[in-house]
Amino acid sequence: MQKKKVLLITYGSRDHASSRVRALNHFDRLRDAFDITWIPRVLENKGDGLLGRIIFAITKRVQTVKLWSAVAFGRFDIVFVQVMFLPAWCLSILKKKNTLICFDFDDAVYTYSPTDFDLMMRYADKIIVATPYLKEHIESYNKDCRVIFSPVDTDLIMPWQNAQAVFTIGWVGSQWTLPYLELLIPVFEKMAQKGSSFKLLVSGAEINIAGVDIECMPWSEQGELDALGKIDIGIMPLKNDEWSRMKGGYKLYLYMAAGRPVVASPYGINANIIKDGTTGYLAESESEWMAAFEKLQNDVVLRRSMGALARQEAERKYSYKVCTQQLVDFLNN
Repeated sequence: MQKKKVLLITYGSRDHASSRVRALNHFDRLRDAFDITWIPRVLENKGDGLLGRIIFAITKRVQTVKLWSAVAFGRFDIVFVQVMFLPAWCLSILKKKNTLICFDFDDAVYTYSPTDFDLMMRYADKIIVATPYLKEHIESYNKDCRVIFSPVDTDLIMPWQNAQAVFTIGWVGSQWTLPYLELLIPVFEKMAQKGSSFKLLVSGAEINIAGVDIECMPWSEQGELDALGKIDIGIMPLKNDEWSRMKGGYKLYLYMAAGRPVVASPYGINANIIKDGTTGYLAESESEWMAAFEKLQNDVVLRRSMGALARQEAERKYSYKVCTQQLVDFLNN
């Protein structure tokens, strides 16, 4: 049987979390099932300074030409678009070719440009979102929509059993998402003032908090794995706003896959992911965050039991084995 031809369009490359997790890692597993052509809007930016910015701008334009050419002259059965908004002329050409258009997103991207978002909704044949809250938001479009969680590689991320010498709280993110972690600065300061012995490990961003022992690790795929192996618990603080309530729970899936209990704000999908008191804790006020940290810091057995249950949840619901099969079924339906 001839393979279906897929044009995979992503905003970024492997250093862009959404592109990597929700598109590239899926389709890397599907090379035997589909004939895949991948075109990112931007390549990984490895240059610094003025020359780096010039090279980045040039390659971005080259990628745009490649993308438009593929749409105009290529023949594909499926075009899978991750987060990107395509212009009307591209969408119109794809429709004339009877190409199935699948649009995937994992944040409240409709706030970027409502007009462009409405256009994608109007042309897309299938829509994939990361949370039930996003699905509920777009149900008025009457589209064929499926919730597929942002998966983690449970074959690569293995549960770690040993406790750290110093109780270590972990956060994986980026400089762009750092304001969420900064919500807990008063909590960490109070813990330090009380003489609590703990460490904060931050992967993907830089932060300084007076009196707090902090290790900041630059992000890389291997670095992310290393960070997961150096923490005792993982956290996901959020603001109580629409953008946060629409976010996927990828950070939590990472910690859970590593067999770590989690503590998170009780907004959006976080409240669905965490079984409060079983796989972790939901915390809203400063006192709730501090109480959760104190319980987990003082009870290694509790951390291990919660982490083991969290790992089971990650394997059952949030692994690529589960989510990639859901994607294949959805595209072939």
